[in-house]
Amino acid sequence: MSPERLLDTAALAATLAQLDVPYLRTPTSAEPLPLDPAALIAALAQHSSPRVREALIPLFLRHPDFARDVPDLVDTLPPASGLTLRHLYTAAVYLQRLWCGKLEMYLGALPTLPDYFGQSEWGLPAPVEHHGEAGLRLLAEHFRAGTGDNWLSMYQAAISLFLNQLRLETDG
Repeated sequence: MSPERLLDTAALAATLAQLDVPYLRTPTSAEPLPLDPAALIAALAQHSSPRVREALIPLFLRHPDFARDVPDLVDTLPPASGLTLRHLYTAAVYLQRLWCGKLEMYLGALPTLPDYFGQSEWGLPAPVEHHGEAGLRLLAEHFRAGTGDNWLSMYQAAISLFLNQLRLETDG
């Protein structure tokens, strides 16, 4: 598969929608990519659009079993993409703890995302501490210092959109 096709936003959106992660708007003509989870995660982490990269969060929340590929995958990506994957995966870890009641209400009991990077790489609190909120806030502060972006707001927007989509699926 060509690198251009792997980074095609519409195709990635269709692939996510096929996995019940309708985080990105999917054109009706878009064809999903035949990707295994690791290839999808890599394509999202390497995408030029921040919105596409953010789709990693709901992907891990909907499919926590995909976490098994993350530690090995991080080392195969270019450094900036590896950092993006570690960052957004860690955000998903803390968001899963913070929103476990709502997520369980919509998705049922799912495996807990392991903390591969938060404590060991960035010295963040354990995900169980304050239901993930302490770690999520410190993660946002860490990345805000490096980028100037309001990461906490982005995490909140990502989980809000994902929970709204889950609610619509349930009500629909």
